[in-house]
Amino acid sequence: MIASATWTRAGSLVLAWLAPAGDKGAIVPDNLDELVFARSDLWLALLVLPLLVALWGYGAYRRRKTLRALGKLRLVAHLVASVNRRNRALRSVSTVVAAGLVALALMRPQYGGTAEVVPASGVDVVLAVDYSKSMLARDVYPSRSERLAAELSRFLDAARERGDRVGLVVFAGEARGLPLTRDSRLLQLYLQRADPRTENPGGTAIGKALRLALTFLVDARREDAAALDDEPGEADARDIPPPATEQIIVLLTDGEDNASRPREVAAEAARLGVRIFTVGIGSPSGEPIQKFDEEGNPAGYVTDDSGNYVLTRLDEGLLKDLAKATRGRYIKIDSEHFGLDEVRAALAEATTEARRDHIEIHREEGFAYLVGPALLLLCVGLALPSRNRRSRP
Repeated sequence: MIASATWTRAGSLVLAWLAPAGDKGAIVPDNLDELVFARSDLWLALLVLPLLVALWGYGAYRRRKTLRALGKLRLVAHLVASVNRRNRALRSVSTVVAAGLVALALMRPQYGGTAEVVPASGVDVVLAVDYSKSMLARDVYPSRSERLAAELSRFLDAARERGDRVGLVVFAGEARGLPLTRDSRLLQLYLQRADPRTENPGGTAIGKALRLALTFLVDARREDAAALDDEPGEADARDIPPPATEQIIVLLTDGEDNASRPREVAAEAARLGVRIFTVGIGSPSGEPIQKFDEEGNPAGYVTDDSGNYVLTRLDEGLLKDLAKATRGRYIKIDSEHFGLDEVRAALAEATTEARRDHIEIHREEGFAYLVGPALLLLCVGLALPSRNRRSRP
């Protein structure tokens, strides 16, 4: 801390001395503490100064020792009389000072600047919604799927007010959906046309749903990066840019999955910085799966070869693992309190920082005021003659 403050004040004085006289008021801040070094970690480069001084002193010592070893001091003095000792000393001093200025320039001194308030732009959320046959269970009125559709409509309205981009994935045995958009009406229309009775094949492919949701988020990153690129070119499709804002997947399911490897997708999401919030709907003890005829009417329940009812169970262990692997959260929804209020509260708590306005300070770079004089000093040192000019008789 003491060393940093010392270099800050010293650098301020250097810039103040090097700045043009008419511009000092605009270039050098009134407060010396406003000068900062963007790469203060490179302060070790300044250690080259004592090393150069030590080398210069050692060279002078070796020169004197060598001259004394030659003997006949009057003859030696006559031989070296043409050497310009003042220019030699000036060359050494200019080299040391230039090295110091370059070392300071490497630390990227910055001064003044302007502060800009960057408003929050919302977060990216993909809703992965289980629409398997088990979502037709009537343990909540009128059914899980209809109640969930109403809750999701409220969720989308709130997301539009916050300025969030929302994507949607509907899945059973396969996954399909819509990429990120701020048009909540389009997403609501898509949900209205989704029906667990028409989702084929059956099952609960959580891994496929998470992979499609992750694809939507990565595509949004690439689109944001391309929009900010002034000179777009052919980028490598394997390159995934960092997110412009917080990215979250909300997985709502009432089933279990042992086939589509959801844990592997969660590991990839964690590597990309995507958080997964898992929402469990249903009972760990299991619910019978209803089946329907060709017209969509209830036709009993699914049974196995032995005539036993096939149950769909909520795998809380899997959902907790997915949330934990990505720094997310697991939320359980029961039939008595079927709603997404807790989900909205958890998302609001997790994305508080992303929804705040940020202040960015754009500072002026001051390294040019150090590199320029350093080059000048080196040129002057090289131009100084090493020997005195002989006067004509």
